Amino acid sequence: MPDGLTLDLIGGALAWLLTIMILSYLVGDNPLFRLATYMFIGVASGYAGAIAWHNVLEPGLVDPLLDLGLGALTDFTLVIPWILILLLLLKLSPSTARYGSLPVALLVGVGAAVVVGGAITGTLLPQTVAAMDTLSPGAVSPQTGETGLERMANVSILLIGTVSTLLYFRFTARRTETGEARRNRLLAPLAMVGRWFIALTFGVMYAGALAATLVIFSERVQFLVDFVLDLFSGS
Repeated sequence: MPDGLTLDLIGGALAWLLTIMILSYLVGDNPLFRLATYMFIGVASGYAGAIAWHNVLEPGLVDPLLDLGLGALTDFTLVIPWILILLLLLKLSPSTARYGSLPVALLVGVGAAVVVGGAITGTLLPQTVAAMDTLSPGAVSPQTGETGLERMANVSILLIGTVSTLLYFRFTARRTETGEARRNRLLAPLAMVGRWFIALTFGVMYAGALAATLVIFSERVQFLVDFVLDLFSGS
């Protein structure tokens, strides 16, 4: 049986090889990159399936069914999920796919409700309350401690950015007979300011994503160099 040092060497070699296969995309799409991508997707899917089985399906559906036996037929909280699962499996065949529409509709509906509810209670309302607190010029920021003119300037930028961004969307414009969206002459300049705020926001988000990508790339390159140096120094 291989010892710990051998296993570490094999794991490091595989990580080095997979990193090279992924970075080979820099010279264009190729079989090595596709193979590494398929391996990543396969391993991730298998891991997600194992987690779903051990944490959700087995304790929530299989174990209660084995414990109750025939008595499980009277437990609707157990029978209904099994029926939905069986209906969902019908989606595997084109001839029976229409019978699996009910569980798919429930999944989409419940998922959308959870996402929207979470966005409202976890993002929209807290941000609204935070914005209302921020718009108080006399308040002192607990993070920066800013007061006075600096506070007024930040409050003004926040207010202008929020209002102008909302005015930029098309629901603030009226459609003409030709289908063109036109805004009031007084609101058009504010909408243009909102457009610049949106562009600035996306620019900052893109810069942050690019910076994070460069950090990951530099870490991978450093890993490749360190592995080769350790390999030759050990030999």
